[in-house]
Amino acid sequence: MKLKRLRTFAASAAVGCLLAAGIGGAAFASTDDELTVLDALELTALTDEAPTLLNNVSAPEDAGIVIPDNSGEPIIVGSGAEEISVQLPGASVDGEDVGEGLVGYDGGDGSIAVPIPKDDGSIQLISVIEGAASPTEYRYEFNLPAGASLSAVEDGGVAVRDEDGEVLYAVLAPWAVDADGAAVDTRYEVDGTALVQHVAHTSANAYPVVADPWLGGTWVQEWSWYSGATRIAMTPTTFAQWACPGNVSCALTWQGVAATELANAQVTQANKNKINASTTRNQIGCHMVAGPLKSPWNLETNKPDIGLPGFIATLCNP
Repeated sequence: MKLKRLRTFAASAAVGCLLAAGIGGAAFASTDDELTVLDALELTALTDEAPTLLNNVSAPEDAGIVIPDNSGEPIIVGSGAEEISVQLPGASVDGEDVGEGLVGYDGGDGSIAVPIPKDDGSIQLISVIEGAASPTEYRYEFNLPAGASLSAVEDGGVAVRDEDGEVLYAVLAPWAVDADGAAVDTRYEVDGTALVQHVAHTSANAYPVVADPWLGGTWVQEWSWYSGATRIAMTPTTFAQWACPGNVSCALTWQGVAATELANAQVTQANKNKINASTTRNQIGCHMVAGPLKSPWNLETNKPDIGLPGFIATLCNP
């Protein structure tokens, strides 16, 4: 089935080599050495920056997400403790099918927004950046519950917090990658209720450049106690699994948020206390860093706390 082209891109030399080698399979079967939007996403998924870009994709309605027909309306996300909405960058335009059930919005400024809903209710808000004349800033306006706010966190991500400071949603640290697979410098700025992603692409980059904020509100898919309620098997969400692989700073930022979600799901105060203990929190962080794809994450609440570095040194099994 031929992919509908929202827009095509001239392929770089490196991309041409990938096309010739057949890497990526049918997704790269574009003619005249040009890339479709879906090709650009498939190419990005081959990089170390975003290997899960097209994994665990869900129909929006199955993920509790509303993706509008026109980008003048916000995307609605409900996986966190409260519902929020996000306005995409670019002009208000009707979405177009870019293949594999995904919708793209041509911003009219040399960029295309492609929201990618995940099976756990998280969403990647992709910008496909066409060339050196495209914007270097991508502004996402959040409509938040009363009293909620955006705040930067230590690892480069952003937290959506309620009026009491509790985290409702996380935005993982930014990334951007060009068509040669090279990382492009990027960072977030919080401007009131707007999240601005700065992408420092230049004519030295191979285009298209792809970047995203990944927004998620849940870390725990399911859990169960065993061994006399001293061990708990926590099945992480897709968002939790891919938040922090190899990144200690990220785990230190978000492990407490994941632990709080797991603790809040407990019925008894005794079990809540076990989850809220530092040893359990650091074991969650260890799995985020050193064993994210293992599932479930087995947490031993009666283990002495040896700190996050200590647990990582033992591969989460002291």
